[in-house]
Amino acid sequence: MNNEFSEHREPDEIFLPLNEERYSEFYSIEMNNFQKDIVFYKKHCAKGSSIIELGCGTGRVSRALASHCSLTTGLDLSLEMLNRAIINPANKPYYVCMDMTQMAFRIDFDTILIPYNTLNLLKDEILIKRCLRQVLHLLKRNGALLLQLHIPDQELIEMNGKKRFQFQIFPLLHCKGKLIKETLRSFNSDTQTIRLEERYRVRPTDNSTTNEDFSHTLHLAGFSVKRWLYILQLCGYQNLTLFGDYNSRPFNIKDDSILLIKACQS
Repeated sequence: MNNEFSEHREPDEIFLPLNEERYSEFYSIEMNNFQKDIVFYKKHCAKGSSIIELGCGTGRVSRALASHCSLTTGLDLSLEMLNRAIINPANKPYYVCMDMTQMAFRIDFDTILIPYNTLNLLKDEILIKRCLRQVLHLLKRNGALLLQLHIPDQELIEMNGKKRFQFQIFPLLHCKGKLIKETLRSFNSDTQTIRLEERYRVRPTDNSTTNEDFSHTLHLAGFSVKRWLYILQLCGYQNLTLFGDYNSRPFNIKDDSILLIKACQS
């Protein structure tokens, strides 16, 4: 009797590359209904003021502030994101396709917003400084920069490069079913960067389309709070106020995972 057997390894999962069109679709599903941070921006943007949101995506924040501010502008490098922003009929801000490290405006703004960890996406400290210096140039006298930064938590740092897995489930927009978003994060202490792999699993239930799996990988600036403050001060921001939640509670470095900053020139 032949007792030999062959080993079969479970096949690797296949993920399609994520293009801008599908990414903007999934971003809309995940973020369009997120409203928790709006209270922070309304509190720190004066009624009737002029604002611009950098990295506005599909216009979630700028749209929410359009009735609060006299002039509202959204800036993003992705045309696919902006196409989704302009089709929303409510409180349309002005939208412009532009690189946040190469801005060109003839007007100044009372407040400039960089919400939801967008500045982390630049990764390179040179690009981050270039953006921050341009922001300072575009602010009116006594104007303010409002930004949210992602700070790697101690648990992720101590994982020493190992991946941390999380997932969320959202309803699909145009058919019955669900979108499963999986995130795998790891921190590189040598480069002070976060590797973020985002996987999107489309699971329709009405037979209108088939299952799909997409993936892309981002590398984010994973600087400490101290380093971010140093960069801001180096770029000319001397008056810095730190908050630990969207209700503007003072930041606690030991406990808070959210870092919101109001930065002024003086």
